[in-house]
Amino acid sequence: MVKKLFYLFVFAAPFTSFFAFSAWLRIPVVVNILVFVVLMLSILRYGKIKRKWIKSEDLYLLAFFGLLLMSYVLGFGEQRSFNHTLAYTNSIFLYFFLSKYLIELFHISSLQIAKVVMKSFVVISLIILIDFIGKNYFNVSFRQFYSEIDGATSNMNYFIRGGMFRVGGVAEEPGIMAMFYNLYFGISLFYIYKIRKKHLYIWVFILYLCAHFALFSNAGITLPFIAVIAIFTFNKLKKLYISKNQLFWVLCVTIGGVLLTISFQFFDYASSETIQKFMNKIFFNEQANSSSGARLHQWSRAISNFSTSPLFGHGPGYGVHEDAEGYLSVYLTILADIGIIAFFFFCTFVLAIFKKASRIKGDVRNFLMFSLTTTFLHLFIIADFYHAPMWLLIAFVQLVYKEENLNSL
Repeated sequence: MVKKLFYLFVFAAPFTSFFAFSAWLRIPVVVNILVFVVLMLSILRYGKIKRKWIKSEDLYLLAFFGLLLMSYVLGFGEQRSFNHTLAYTNSIFLYFFLSKYLIELFHISSLQIAKVVMKSFVVISLIILIDFIGKNYFNVSFRQFYSEIDGATSNMNYFIRGGMFRVGGVAEEPGIMAMFYNLYFGISLFYIYKIRKKHLYIWVFILYLCAHFALFSNAGITLPFIAVIAIFTFNKLKKLYISKNQLFWVLCVTIGGVLLTISFQFFDYASSETIQKFMNKIFFNEQANSSSGARLHQWSRAISNFSTSPLFGHGPGYGVHEDAEGYLSVYLTILADIGIIAFFFFCTFVLAIFKKASRIKGDVRNFLMFSLTTTFLHLFIIADFYHAPMWLLIAFVQLVYKEENLNSL
C-alpha cells in the first residue's frame, strides 16, 4: 500500500492547485503525509528500519537545515516564520528524504518512477490543452471547478496575452506549471529512451510544444533553449565530437522553435506587440508595475536586507512578512532570510547533484541535465522552495546515478 501511495505522490506532485483543500493542504502534501503515516504504522508493526540510504551530499542539506533552525531561533519570531520553517522541514524530510527512504525500502527503480512521471506528463498535457481550447473557444474551464483564486489554492485565474487566455494547468499559474512541465518532460524522455520506443518521441514533442503554447510562460519557453545550448556545449567540450543522437536533438529543438514561430502566425499571439512584450519580459525591460519590474524591485530589497544580517538572515519567511510578494527568487530568499552560510550549503548540495548527473553517460545524462537545468534556473525567478517535483527530481538523479554504478563523489 505504501508503495502505491508513493506512486500516487509522484503522479500528483505537480497538482499544486487542482483539488487543493487549502493554501497549505494541497494534493501532494496530503498524499505525502498519508504516505508518512502509513509508513510509520508499518514500522511500528513490523519494527523494520532501513539503514545506509543517506548519500554524502545529503549532509550539505542537513547542514542547511540546521542553519535554518538557528535562523528561526535568532530571527523575527512571528507565526509566519514558524510556518515557513515548517514548510522547509516538510520539503526536506517528507518530500526528499522520505522519497529516498521509500525508494530504498521497496527497491523502486528509476524506470518505475519514470513510467509514473510519463503518465502524469500526458494527463497534465491533456488538461492544459483541453482547458486552453475550452476557455478560449467555448468559455468552459477547469479552474473554476478545481482552483480557488485570491491566494487560497491559486494566484491566478486566466491571464490574457495577445487576445487569448493563458492557462495555468494544474499548478498555481503558468510559470510554475511550466517549471513542473519541463521537469517531467525530461524524465519522460528518459523513460522513452529506456523502453526503446522511439516513435513516442514525436508524440511527446507535439504535446510539449502545444502545451507550452497554451501556457505561454516566458521562462518556461526560454529556459529549455538555454538548457539545450548548455548541455550541447558541455558535451562538445567533453568530446569535441557531434554524435548522430546529439545532432537529432539539435534538429528537434530547431524544428520545435520553427513550428512554435509558425504557429504564432495563426493566432493573435503573433502580434508584434505580444512578441515585443515577450522579449521585454525576458530581458527585464519593463515598467516597475510589471512582473519583471516587480522582480527587480524585490531582488534589490533582498540584497538590502541581506546586507543588514548576512550570517543568519532575518529568519525564515521574513521577506514575505515584510512584503507579501516575497523576494521572487528562491536563491535570494535563502540568502536574505537564512543567511550566507545556509546559502553556501544549499548551493553546494545543488552543485553536487549537478556533478552526479554530469558523470552519467550518454543520453540519460542529457535528459537529467535538461530537467535539472530548467528547474534550478527557474528558481532564480520564483519564490517557492516547497514544490514536490523539485525534490523528487533530486532523489531521482541520485537513484539513476546509483543504478549506473558510478563511483560516489
